[in-house]
Amino acid sequence: MNDYLILLLGLLCAGGGGELFIKGAVGAATWARIPAGIVGATIAAFATSSPELSVSISSALAGTPGVALGDAIGSNVTNLGAVLGIALLISRTWAPRESLTRDLPVALLVPIVLLLLAIDGTLSRVDGLVLLALFVVWFTASVLAALRFRASGEEAGDLAGAKPGMAVVYGISGLVLLVLAGRFIVEGAVGIATAYGMAPYVIGATVVAMG
Repeated sequence: MNDYLILLLGLLCAGGGGELFIKGAVGAATWARIPAGIVGATIAAFATSSPELSVSISSALAGTPGVALGDAIGSNVTNLGAVLGIALLISRTWAPRESLTRDLPVALLVPIVLLLLAIDGTLSRVDGLVLLALFVVWFTASVLAALRFRASGEEAGDLAGAKPGMAVVYGISGLVLLVLAGRFIVEGAVGIATAYGMAPYVIGATVVAMG
């Protein structure tokens, strides 16, 4: 199959799989009566990043981690630059206080730490542990903030999620599509990069990240 078609199929699977996985995760969390704030800070955050995680795992297993690195960096630039920039051009956006004091500093800190870790020209497993540690710290802070928010009596209410049976169907279907997406995207990206003599990182940072 043509590498472009494989990549396109992978991006479509990533979009559809991510959407289904989010529905399944939020539905299961709602059925389990997990507070909406915690769902938003944890489960929904994980589910939203599931396509990138699938690509990262697939590229690492395929021996082409450059696709994952490009996707991670490119997605960060796309989200903070293009997505947020276009949104602000259309309409002003209210920034919650917790976003300014917790989330935004971390979003700016992680790329700086990555740059410092990559100064020696390599990224090792130890570097990966450092980045994971930063994520765990942010994740824990998000959960604790959601718990404090609920304890203060300001919880906005339960999320509207799918019924338990459908949540399972959504979750499994989304997971299958995400696994396929990771394999297709990596295969297509590596094929295109090879055909044009480019590093897989370039395809990951552009086509895959913006897709």
